[in-house]
Amino acid sequence: MQAAGSFERRVSVRARLAKPLWLNKYIEGHPYLSELLDVSEDGLLLRIIREPSNQEDSFPLELGVPGTPHRMWLWARSVRRVGETQAVRVSYADMLERAQLRQLVRWNAA
Repeated sequence: MQAAGSFERRVSVRARLAKPLWLNKYIEGHPYLSELLDVSEDGLLLRIIREPSNQEDSFPLELGVPGTPHRMWLWARSVRRVGETQAVRVSYADMLERAQLRQLVRWNAA
C-alpha cells in the first residue's frame, strides 16, 4: 500500500546488483566510467564516477554482458540526478538488448 500523496511510476521489476558492474556513459563522444547500481528492463540507476559538468539529456551507454564478450549498446535519457547518483530511462535498445536486460534483472532479483 502506498502512502497518501505518493505515486509509484515504475512498472517493471528492478534488481539491485550484488556485485559491481561497470559501464561507459558517452558524453560528447567520450566514454566516462559509471557503476550500475540497479537495473530494470527500462531503467538504470548509476553511480557517476567522474564526468564533465555540462550534462546532456540523452546519451549512449555501453554495458558488458556478464559472462559473455557481448557489449550492450543502449540509448538513455536522464530522469533525475542527486549528487553522484543518476537515474536513467532506456529510451532505445534492440530486442536482444532488452532480453539481456531482463536476464540481468532475473540474475540479480532475490
